[in-house]
Amino acid sequence: MAYLAKGIVYAAELVKRFNQLAHVVIPGVEKWRYTFENDWSGDPGIFFWVTLTDEASRPQNLQRAKTAFIGTINRHVDLAGEWGLIPYFNFRSHSEQSKLKDEVYE
Repeated sequence: MAYLAKGIVYAAELVKRFNQLAHVVIPGVEKWRYTFENDWSGDPGIFFWVTLTDEASRPQNLQRAKTAFIGTINRHVDLAGEWGLIPYFNFRSHSEQSKLKDEVYE
């Protein structure tokens, strides 16, 4: 029998948890979304697509913005432990997204 992560089986419940974070202001973060997918090795994962302000994307601010976002997610949801999902975080500046117009960030 194939193993299905709780985050896949009960995705609707996890989506509700993330919807509760919609009102939380994370410094430097303009927008974020996520997708449930298997990673390169076939393990269940959750991929975050985060658009940062141009200011937050500057080298001297980038680590702080990334840490703030990842910390917020980790404080509210134990993705690996409780939900069986490996989290992956992808960050992009507002300017970069404006040029590339990648749908996954929209």
